[in-house]
Amino acid sequence: MGLAFIPLAGIQDDEVIFATAVFHVPGSNVFHARFFHSEIPLMLLSYLGALKSWLYVPILHRIQPSYWSIRLPMLLIGALTIWLFTWFLERAHGRRVAWVGGVLLATDTVYLLTTCYDWGPVALQHILVLAGMALVLKFTSTAKRSTLFWGFFWFGVALWDKALFLWLFSGLVVGAVAVFPRELWLRCTPKNLGLAAAGLLLGAAPLVAYNAVSNFETFRSNSSFALSQFPSRLHALRITWNGEILWDYMVHAPWAPGFERKPETELANISSTVHSLVGFRDHYHNEMEPAFWAAILLLPLLWRTQARRVLLFCLIAFAVGWLQMSITKNAGLGAHHVTLLWPLPQWFLAVAFVEAAAWRRLQWRNAGSILLATVVVFLAVENLLLTNEYFYQLSAYGATKSWDDAIFRLSDELGRVQADQLVVDDWGILHPLIALHRNRLRLVYADEGFLAPGIAETDRLWFIKRLAEDVWIGHTPEFQQWAGVNERIKRVARAAGFEKQMIETVPDRNGRPVFEIFRFVRARRVW
Repeated sequence: MGLAFIPLAGIQDDEVIFATAVFHVPGSNVFHARFFHSEIPLMLLSYLGALKSWLYVPILHRIQPSYWSIRLPMLLIGALTIWLFTWFLERAHGRRVAWVGGVLLATDTVYLLTTCYDWGPVALQHILVLAGMALVLKFTSTAKRSTLFWGFFWFGVALWDKALFLWLFSGLVVGAVAVFPRELWLRCTPKNLGLAAAGLLLGAAPLVAYNAVSNFETFRSNSSFALSQFPSRLHALRITWNGEILWDYMVHAPWAPGFERKPETELANISSTVHSLVGFRDHYHNEMEPAFWAAILLLPLLWRTQARRVLLFCLIAFAVGWLQMSITKNAGLGAHHVTLLWPLPQWFLAVAFVEAAAWRRLQWRNAGSILLATVVVFLAVENLLLTNEYFYQLSAYGATKSWDDAIFRLSDELGRVQADQLVVDDWGILHPLIALHRNRLRLVYADEGFLAPGIAETDRLWFIKRLAEDVWIGHTPEFQQWAGVNERIKRVARAAGFEKQMIETVPDRNGRPVFEIFRFVRARRVW
């Protein structure tokens, strides 16, 4: 399914922020460590490590950057994550739970799209978390201490990759303490604790080094809380779980008007047919929320079974992780944050449904198995119909906002532009161009400081030179990412004696004008 989605959306800025370290972009905020006369990138942002950049150095230096070379590696990691999840569930609960959980995760639309486009980024988070959990599970059954060390090592790598993993990690710790206190106490020997701490510190060593020299910047810049945003985060949680959250953010909403493109492939034609047959009104979301509440209602029935503790563990770990997310300022509102808690919900549903199907009163003529299969197939089909609706909308109407596919045509056009430098005046353009051109374009970003009042004279003269000599790139008014940026640039340019002169407008595949290529010329004096 992911292969079908890869070409449908443009490269988004956050999706390729890792490219600044891959191509050693000067002036970026990448934190480096010097090693044998080489600078090794460690952190891209205060909370985002350079692990993804490390993985992409051999890929993008050997393969031409495109939506395939950028997205396929993360899609493969997402598929491997599903396999690892089913392995984990089979070892912990048996094959039936593994199949149910694997099917629910594999057909989850938001998991598919956040992995395929990986703007969070989230793909590495999922596989690192599951790698750590799988090894810790193996330690509990074999008592082999090396598995404990490597399990916590992967937890540490997850912390380096994205410090926000602390949300889920603390949830896992609290859940284990609350639900498995006896098992935990028996294994909390000094040697085991030392090995776990050593593995965690080794995996998170780049993050630790960064905070040691930056006075704990990760914690100082990401520890603001706001209780007032809780209702909006609860809404974001619900629409992520039922798959609605990406409408109008990445994909045109089914009810929004737009220019429809005829199906260009057989798959798009099949998707259009399915869309016509089932209708979008009942399939712009899935049925996972009712499934979750049904599983909650099953808890009293399962209270005296072995499933009780696992179900409580999943609920506690999820709740602790999400509550931290919901009160952290500017967090928890997007799908790329909420899905950091995956696959805890799928684990919870799989155990609840399989254990409920095994209830003795449902064993007559395999009634429990038939009911379980019916429920799982129903949920999976609903997931797939939602995925089809996203695919149809992307194929017919294209992506929206910062995901628009016009970035590819813009990239081609800029390869033919004759200019010493290209000035970008809006968010969402810089990093995709750096990635697609391997940082061979001389790009400058005109932020809010461009010709701002009170700047130094040398800076003012440098900005005037950018107006006089360079070619500029921006969005059309309908596609502006920062409100009012077009008017601000024109205003400061006019104050400096320049007028905007259009060179070209770049449309997307649906014919919508998305980007502007322009320059500034000296304004004529009127006597």
